[in-house]
Amino acid sequence: MPARFLAVLLVVLGTAAAQADSLTYVNDRFGTTLTFPVDIFDRIDPPPANGDGRRFRSEDGAELAAYGQFNTLDQTPDTLIQWETGMVKENGGSVTYSASGKDWAVISGKQGGDTFYRRHEFSSDGSVIHSMEMRYPALASSIYDNLVGQIAGSLEGS
Repeated sequence: MPARFLAVLLVVLGTAAAQADSLTYVNDRFGTTLTFPVDIFDRIDPPPANGDGRRFRSEDGAELAAYGQFNTLDQTPDTLIQWETGMVKENGGSVTYSASGKDWAVISGKQGGDTFYRRHEFSSDGSVIHSMEMRYPALASSIYDNLVGQIAGSLEGS
């Protein structure tokens, strides 16, 4: 096989692989979208009956969830962080980071040997909360610490 042909074939195959490396999940019910590396989160749980979202898993035990929900408690980003912090502590975990803005909230920490990260985006009228959650074994932090910001940054809702 000529070297030039092999080089072109590798570029074409590399391009195809790069395009197939990510998946954008779209939730029809709430308009929540999230893009993530499908080669890592390659196990997809069946959808829930209510159509709120989906959960994706990796071979090493990491989980990624994307979902939407109605803001039935009329929460703000700050009250959502307070509520989630209380739930984490009640379940024996600890919050190591939290931040919020006008229409978003982030909380991260440790629970049961895992690291968790949650990002929530509020719809413009505040009636819907678009969310992503990532949980991964603390021993795999070198892999997932670098991915979580990129994945969370892709969270959007309509």
